[in-house]
Amino acid sequence: MNRQPTDARHSPHSHSLHDRSPPPRARARTRMLIIDIIDHVAARRLFPELRAAHVECFPNDVPNDECVPNDGETEDAFFDRVTWLHEERETTWFVLRELDARGRRGAIVGFACGCAYADSWYGAHLGVVPRRRGEGLGSYLMYVSQAHAGKLGITRLQASVEVDGKIGRGRLLKYYERHGARAVETGFGSTGSVAASVIRIERAFTLEVALRELEDSERRVRGSAHSRSRSNRWFVAAAMTVVCVVLQKLRSRRK
Repeated sequence: MNRQPTDARHSPHSHSLHDRSPPPRARARTRMLIIDIIDHVAARRLFPELRAAHVECFPNDVPNDECVPNDGETEDAFFDRVTWLHEERETTWFVLRELDARGRRGAIVGFACGCAYADSWYGAHLGVVPRRRGEGLGSYLMYVSQAHAGKLGITRLQASVEVDGKIGRGRLLKYYERHGARAVETGFGSTGSVAASVIRIERAFTLEVALRELEDSERRVRGSAHSRSRSNRWFVAAAMTVVCVVLQKLRSRRK
């Protein structure tokens, strides 16, 4: 993997997810990914793209001020909202993009942001666009954030999850629990007239564990991409076979 020796808190750097595999000929068929780790200044430059990806990930997540149309949300309002009002200048963004066969950056397909908070790394936001879900990209973003925190000497992750009291613990909370997080504080917060609870979760780790989990996650994502590529090739081959059979039948009828 290409890892540039830069401090992600101040300078952006990138990491290509598919550097080691597939082999050169297969790379053109596989939609490669690259993750850029950037500071708040670089994130501001990506405001239109980040906001478009956020809307795609969370179409029902509208600004608190209902008088302001979602499409008219200002840059300041957006970053205040997605960073949960933490100090934006301390926020690091992890932006996952597709790469084309020539290595050019394409659409944002996932993102996460967080910051050092007390003795923890606080995960403020994480999302993957619907068309790329089910490939392990959310887990990958989580593990990238964790490894980044570990390299800064931080060995605990924290996040806040809002859960509707009417539907139990909720899918998002269960997702984090599957990744080793545990609830440490519950029972505060509300959403309008609907009974709700904001649950603070955390996960302790070591740098060694963080790097190992990141490598395992990269391996799973690569495997998912290769499997998807094989499935696409099989589908195209099957479709071509059907077309050939249909054409042969049409020709035989004409004779």
